[in-house]
Amino acid sequence: MYSTTTLVKNSKMSGKLVGTHQLLDKAARKVLAKHLPRGRFFPSSKEILQFEGARGPDGLKRKSPDDDDPSHMFGDDNGAELWQQIADHRHNLVQALKKHDEVRAAFEAAWMAHKITDSLTPAHHFPLSEAKEELMSNKEFIKIFGEPIKGIMHGRSALETARNNWLYWGAGGYMSKHVGYEYGVAVIAAALPERTIMPHVNSEEFCLVEPKKVLYEAIDRLQVAAMYDQFRRDGWTVDLAMATKNQLLPEIVRVIALLWYSAAEEAYGLHRARKAKK
Repeated sequence: MYSTTTLVKNSKMSGKLVGTHQLLDKAARKVLAKHLPRGRFFPSSKEILQFEGARGPDGLKRKSPDDDDPSHMFGDDNGAELWQQIADHRHNLVQALKKHDEVRAAFEAAWMAHKITDSLTPAHHFPLSEAKEELMSNKEFIKIFGEPIKGIMHGRSALETARNNWLYWGAGGYMSKHVGYEYGVAVIAAALPERTIMPHVNSEEFCLVEPKKVLYEAIDRLQVAAMYDQFRRDGWTVDLAMATKNQLLPEIVRVIALLWYSAAEEAYGLHRARKAKK
């Protein structure tokens, strides 16, 4: 999904303009607020959004040299790498909440939410990295004025380079489809008020949350891979747009809120407090 504000390097507006990730984070923070006991610290939306945009995972992807980048894609490993990133950020969030480290907690909450969204984004369930690897028949980056240019499929000849880039960036190409899908979601999200993507979550769900189970059950329930297959076949349709508005975006908000709560639950022993109260 697009968080926007990553196009301008070191932009002061980074994370302040509402991109898709920002909208989802703000909605999830409001859902969380309804269930988080009073007096328990958790970063505010404003604090969390400081670590989106150029200060978030999209910014890292833009600025990195493409060596050992943390994956944004679900991949052939059934999302094992993405899940490990979520689990690591969750662990760090628990520690930050225990220490009442406001800055670290906001950072971990933002990056954790971003990776959850990536896991549930239909376009991220297509093996784009493998397609890119196949088309980069020459593994060296093309350089302009000595600077390596990411995103250009370098072939072993000028003709092969042109062919590979058309397959990747041309009409119907792998990246063109990926960008077209994510921009479509961004346009849909930008037109929606937060309340339309805030799901009703029963209080029972906010008790002993099993993070991995919640995430993978959401993936199965949404059939996200099938949603992207439909887009690649038919493009944006009314049915797909409605499914995005009514199913995909609210489910992402739900999962972010539940997994944030699971970190607070562990940090503050909320399940123990609830059991003692009963």
